[in-house]
Amino acid sequence: MWVRDHRVLITGGSAGIGLALAHAFLERGNQVLAVSRSIERLKAATERLPRLQTATCDVANESDLRQLVSVAQERLGGLSILVNNAGIQRNDVYATTATDTLLQHVSEEIDTNFTGLVKLTALALPLLQQAREAAIVNVSSVLALAPKQSAPVYCATKSAVRAFTTALRYQMEDTAPHVRVVEVLPPMVDTDMTRGRSGTKLSPEAVAEAVLDGLAADRSEIQVGLTRTFARLQRLSPALAARRVRRR
Repeated sequence: MWVRDHRVLITGGSAGIGLALAHAFLERGNQVLAVSRSIERLKAATERLPRLQTATCDVANESDLRQLVSVAQERLGGLSILVNNAGIQRNDVYATTATDTLLQHVSEEIDTNFTGLVKLTALALPLLQQAREAAIVNVSSVLALAPKQSAPVYCATKSAVRAFTTALRYQMEDTAPHVRVVEVLPPMVDTDMTRGRSGTKLSPEAVAEAVLDGLAADRSEIQVGLTRTFARLQRLSPALAARRVRRR
């Protein structure tokens, strides 16, 4: 895939992996619309990247998603790359957390990490199909391969993203082969989500470079950094891999 002259929409685009991707796409001559719920973060992002276009949107809200696709059409003149990157993680201990809190967090995580991703993909697909070459890039996680105990719903949503991405790829190969469907599996990345956690963390910029390199190489699955090592371990010994990640 020629990673240039594209019209790119990135959810969760005001910080972390999303902002690094926005920078990388802009540097290669693409138009980029970064999306976030936070007006303040989007303002800070445009101060850092003056050519960046922005839009506020809660990906858990279907009305916001419908409006977002209209904004992409208006601002970018269409869409050729959709990056579903937005995500949240709640680290709830189910035996000790209040039930009402759990129920609220479950809805937030599933709607943001999975349902919103699926709905935005469906809404954006007509625009993507109009492009000569297009891609849907879904950011899952190494935790889609094996879950950790501290974030059961987050891990479940990332596994769901992985399954959805694979099945959608099969469909596009048969019905719209010019629309590529790509899964990105980062390891632990140095973002606000992982602040205060120990362990080796990859920079958002390294993830962004790996994503663009993977797109250029026409990879359907982009395993970033230590994810490649973990994926090999998981194939050789699922039990050992599960033990390694359980308490992360």
